[in-house]
Amino acid sequence: MDNVHDILDRAWTAHSAGQFDAALQDYIWLFDATSERDSDVAPLRLSYVLNAWAKLAEEHLPARQALVALRDRDAAVLLAADGGNPSPDPDAGPGADIDANANLFNDVRAINDKLGDAQHTYQLFQRLPADLARECANSALPSMMACGDFTLAHTYLPHPDAHLGDYAAEVNAHVATLDLLGDAGMSELLATVYNYMTEVRLILELLEGYGDHAAAGRLRQQAAALITSAEARACIEAEFAHPGTTLDAMVELQNAALI
Repeated sequence: MDNVHDILDRAWTAHSAGQFDAALQDYIWLFDATSERDSDVAPLRLSYVLNAWAKLAEEHLPARQALVALRDRDAAVLLAADGGNPSPDPDAGPGADIDANANLFNDVRAINDKLGDAQHTYQLFQRLPADLARECANSALPSMMACGDFTLAHTYLPHPDAHLGDYAAEVNAHVATLDLLGDAGMSELLATVYNYMTEVRLILELLEGYGDHAAAGRLRQQAAALITSAEARACIEAEFAHPGTTLDAMVELQNAALI
């Protein structure tokens, strides 16, 4: 789907030129065109396409209205699904419907994040069938906490120590495969640490909000200790000391690659 990149460039150009309606039509098309989860262009959907659409929505009311309409349409599909729509694929497994609806919920959550509407995500999550809610819980956790419902959030993450340990094991296994002497390996290390620290902060915020300050302090210490790579631990400790360090390093490395 090479034309996806061409149309994205065209949309950006139209947006910059003040041709807002033309840009909006392209963003709507792009959001749909990148909906196939296993396609090469799928990562563009909730990053470049949604970011650009949300930025247009700040300047162009119809763009915001279209984004809200998309969000409301997808939310209605979830509420009507009762856990899952019949799969069009006869070979799909029994969990395919829930997986598809969990992906749809993640779309709604991402749109709400751009709209600054955590309340909508939180209220939608509370209305989901139990099986689907379990699949969507990790995506919904920040919205639960933003709305002050740390008790509900803790219900879906009752064992934060084990959760952190599992995630750290995945980080260790992945970092062990990287060539940290090259720029590509270092870039991947920084991205891995960034994602890990995002999860660590989520857990710490949950524990602090729930009132378990002792556990929060313990897990803060474990966050670095569980990581076997000295380079990764150094990045984690730097991120704790100066939040934003990892992202700054990622940008610096990307900029250096362009020179």
